[in-house]
Amino acid sequence: MSDLSVNVTWQEILRETEAGNIPHCRAIAAPKKFHAEIIETLADLILGSYRPGHPDLIIIGSVDKPAPIGNSDTMTEAEYKNSARGLIEEIALKPLESKRRLGVIMCADKLLKPAANSLLKLSEEPPAHAYLLFLMEDGRFFLPTLRSRSHFSVIYMEDEKESYPLPKSEAEWLEWLAKTRKAELETILKDLSAWENFAVSSKNFILADKIDRLRVMAEKKNLTVLFLCDVIIMTLKGENQNLENIFDDIW
Repeated sequence: MSDLSVNVTWQEILRETEAGNIPHCRAIAAPKKFHAEIIETLADLILGSYRPGHPDLIIIGSVDKPAPIGNSDTMTEAEYKNSARGLIEEIALKPLESKRRLGVIMCADKLLKPAANSLLKLSEEPPAHAYLLFLMEDGRFFLPTLRSRSHFSVIYMEDEKESYPLPKSEAEWLEWLAKTRKAELETILKDLSAWENFAVSSKNFILADKIDRLRVMAEKKNLTVLFLCDVIIMTLKGENQNLENIFDDIW
């Protein structure tokens, strides 16, 4: 039994799919070691069978490299098939073996904006037989306009990344400050990383982005721990709305 098979979010996705509740556009953020298993399992359920080279399974990009937008005039046939425009054309064709066609966009969080934008219309108005799966490792960097058109899920593995929520009340923030202001920088980085992981797993990508910016700032190591604690509290409590403008010189 794989680690993925016992994940609650994955179990929910499987239950929906097996019940026939299949969104035409699904997006999944998960550790990349599970991407092959996700594709094989969902292709088997959606297409009725899975095998490498299935004629109704169209995969573009790879685990480590996103597909380009595509230009049929400058690319070989194989290169064009492995592009966003190639997918758009291929998935519009009638299924050959299955009743459906499944297009998988690998590394969807790293798509260049032109390639991502080229898929907007397809994700919003796919052919009746067409289903899309945007697969990625980090959902924070998935184009928001594509995410809004997708049934989005984060498969978060508790044993891989430490995760806990940031303080909520004034008392909790004061307790954190008292504990942290005399600590080493590594303690702050540990908290920021865990808070960011929790925000991502909770699909709060706006908060995750704020925390990520603070983490990058902290890693530059040109602020004192005490001052950094003050900046973190002001930013995450919503008091500092112009972080980039104030600290332009240290980004």
